[in-house]
Amino acid sequence: MLQSQTHPSVRPAVPADADCLARMIRALARYEGKEDVDHITARAVESWFFDADAPCNALLAESGDSILGYLAWYPVFSLFKGGRVLLVENLWVEEAARGSGTGRVLVQALAREAQTRRIDRIELNVRRDNEQTRGFYRGLGFSYPGEEVCRIEDEALARLARSPEGTRVGKISTAPR
Repeated sequence: MLQSQTHPSVRPAVPADADCLARMIRALARYEGKEDVDHITARAVESWFFDADAPCNALLAESGDSILGYLAWYPVFSLFKGGRVLLVENLWVEEAARGSGTGRVLVQALAREAQTRRIDRIELNVRRDNEQTRGFYRGLGFSYPGEEVCRIEDEALARLARSPEGTRVGKISTAPR
C-alpha cells in the first residue's frame, strides 16, 4: 500500500494521459475477467475522452508523479429522477495505492462535479459477488435499490436487430442467471 501523509490530488484527465488511462482500463478489464482488451489503445482512449464529441470523462488521482487511479464517468438522463445523473463507468485504483483513500477522493471529486452541475444523483454498477467494493460504496452513502443490470451485446444484439419485427429471438426464461 502506498503510504502518504496527504490524500492524493484529483484532476481531469488530459490527452497526454491517454497511454496511462489505456493501461489502467486494460488492467481493470483483465481484473474483471475480460480477455479481449486489444481495442483499448491510447488512440481509442483519446477518442473516448478527448475528441470534440467524446462520450466519456475521466478524473485521475495522483501523488507526485504517480497516477494512482482513475474514475470514468458520463452524464445520462433519468426520467424517474426528472433530471441528469452522472454514471460511473469505471473506478480503478492501482494495487499499490489501495487502502490509501484514493478511491474515496475520486468519488468525492465526482460528487463535487455533480453538485457544480446541479445533479443530484451518481449511479454505478458493482458486481453482486464483489462484497468488498459494495461495502466501500455503502460507506460513502451509496444504496442498492435492488435493480439488476440487463445487457445485450455483440452477436445477441446483432441477431435481435436482424430478426423480423415481432418474432421471438431466443427462449424466454424467468430463471435467474
